[in-house]
Amino acid sequence: MESLKIAIASDWFYPKVGGIEAHIDELARRLLSAGHEPYVITHDYRYLRPYSDDFPYPVVRFPASVYLKKYHVSFGSSQFWRINEFYKEINFDITHVHSIYSPLGVAVSKISRGIRGVPVVATNHSFYGNPPLDPVIRPLVRHELKKVDTFIAVSTPVAEDTRRLLGDSIEGRPVFVVPNGIEVSRWRPPEPEEREKAREELGIKDELAILYVGRMTERKNAHKMPFILREALKLGGIPKDRVKLLVVGDGPMRPVLEENLLKTGIGEITVMKNFVPRGELLHLYWASDLVVVPGLLETFSVVALEAMATGRPVVGHNGSGLSDVVSHGKTGLLSLNEKDMARNLALLLTDRELLVEMGFRARKRVERRFSWENVLKRLLRVYRVTLDVGSEVDRRYLFYKIMRRIDG
Repeated sequence: MESLKIAIASDWFYPKVGGIEAHIDELARRLLSAGHEPYVITHDYRYLRPYSDDFPYPVVRFPASVYLKKYHVSFGSSQFWRINEFYKEINFDITHVHSIYSPLGVAVSKISRGIRGVPVVATNHSFYGNPPLDPVIRPLVRHELKKVDTFIAVSTPVAEDTRRLLGDSIEGRPVFVVPNGIEVSRWRPPEPEEREKAREELGIKDELAILYVGRMTERKNAHKMPFILREALKLGGIPKDRVKLLVVGDGPMRPVLEENLLKTGIGEITVMKNFVPRGELLHLYWASDLVVVPGLLETFSVVALEAMATGRPVVGHNGSGLSDVVSHGKTGLLSLNEKDMARNLALLLTDRELLVEMGFRARKRVERRFSWENVLKRLLRVYRVTLDVGSEVDRRYLFYKIMRRIDG
């Protein structure tokens, strides 16, 4: 594909830290390496200053009169006007919006397609859920997304959710499933000495280490882990001192988790850390033997992807985006409920050979399906379809205008 000027737009970008932010950064770097010209368009994050925009690609920030600090979103007419002027200056080929629920992203899609005639693809990273004002919100979302030519979903369940949300308003616009990518040369299994050092730093000797990484919210289900692990130890007849639980993260359910750790006695074998920089997570994966993703409704799970890339099998719930990442029985075990998860944990904790074999296959699956080399190829194919769809829409619109003039 010829070199493209690509606008990547979202409210959510650094200095805020999260999955979307990391994905945008890695995508922009990959596009740049492939010979394209990515520009990240976001807002000024005035409440997180000072910060540095030391990136190898341009990051263009547009402040707005309204900035909701709690949600890190912004909007305003002056922002809209300045972004339009910027589009006139750069002459983009395509716009890639991240999150169909980003006010700035949706505004950029309207400028791009509605004013500047630049095709738009939008990636949905989230489930719509069941908001209390659904009768009002759903029609509004459908209306606001009319300028999007094609959609990407990070997993099959998210694609199905996107189609349900848009309903008839999708009007034949395709929804492609393209997962998040990962840098497999960086996220890799450890050498023996690297693993030994990582475990030594955490005070782990011969124990089997179970890792949880993520937000501690009700949906993420981390607060249930003490009960699940206690049941797993009981089912497997495993002495408590043969296992170590590593918990990394924070959130509103952390006090509940800490209370449950005390209640079950699992706190005696637990090492807890607050959020750590993403690069430092690598050593935690290296120190662990398996990773638990107990959330009931995962859209994709970057944590599972990182775990598998480092050669760690994953135990989680079936029926969510995790099912796109983990191959049940091969690279991890997917559970139907909490009791089933306890059984799956017990199985891996008592079968070291299976644990190692699944970790080996997990790494191979990531290399084959989720490396950035493969994911970028899929994204570029979607870009090509989006450009073709946009051209067809423009042709139909031009034909309509001509016919109106003839009829007049």
